[in-house]
Amino acid sequence: MVVVIFTVFLIGLILGGSIVYLYENHLRAKEMNKIYKLTESLINGNDLDDSDIGKETLYSKTTNQLIRLQEMLEGRRKEAEKSRYEIQKLISEIAHQLRTPLSNIKNYTELLQESLNETQEVLNAEYMKDLRTSEEQLCFLVESFIKTARLEQGIIQVHTQKENLVETILNALGQIQKKAEDKGIFFQVELPEKIICEHDKNWMCEAFYNVFDNAVKYSKSNSTIDITMKQTEMFYKIQIRDYGIGIRDGEENKIFQRFYRGEQARGQEGCGIGLYLSREIVLLQKGMMKAKQMKPGLLIEVNLPV
Repeated sequence: MVVVIFTVFLIGLILGGSIVYLYENHLRAKEMNKIYKLTESLINGNDLDDSDIGKETLYSKTTNQLIRLQEMLEGRRKEAEKSRYEIQKLISEIAHQLRTPLSNIKNYTELLQESLNETQEVLNAEYMKDLRTSEEQLCFLVESFIKTARLEQGIIQVHTQKENLVETILNALGQIQKKAEDKGIFFQVELPEKIICEHDKNWMCEAFYNVFDNAVKYSKSNSTIDITMKQTEMFYKIQIRDYGIGIRDGEENKIFQRFYRGEQARGQEGCGIGLYLSREIVLLQKGMMKAKQMKPGLLIEVNLPV
């Protein structure tokens, strides 16, 4: 009899322990599922429910920590947005303030040029040439600032449609031709007659011009720049290869940062904004840009989706 009672008691104890274990395991699983949903809400940027804060549970303690984390991240995000907005606003204001005096310089330069054409003063003509060059450089810098600020602020949007990509490239090439000829630089172009690709032809012309300008700027006189195109399953790959000063190891990504000047480009003309602006334009059209160190020179590849 005693054995039977002891056996029943033991079975009851085991069953009771099992039930308690299963119940606690169920509660723990339920709590972990709530924590999972809580972290998912945090990732999705939703406000977290703080109604359970203060309770002595794992879920309550986790909620408290995640809410503190969310508040910290939100504060830093707002600070970053404020700083970015202030920088963009400053760039935009500086550029707009410079536009008026630059316009005056341009007008007076044209008037003086007309006067010099009549008097044939060789020395002053040389000074005028330098003034014109300075004015063009300032205009390019200011316009780049304005375009960059407007693109980042979303003021200007790209509008893609099916256009002949080869025609866009050749238009940009025509704009840089004079500068290349002054340095005796020859473009070796190998492009198909026609490639229909979805892109914003005006902004892509701007992007290609900046890449060509960069290649001409850092190429030696009487050298060559190669422009080729190939197609893969996903992209049209436009490659611009120069034989100039190139870049150092590790600068392949840095040269696309705003205001970055390569180590070997120090002391030469440029402001470090052209390639940055080009990449932003290409990214807005679901493309990408990358650079490759060559010996000698630099290869820039522009990828646009097929």
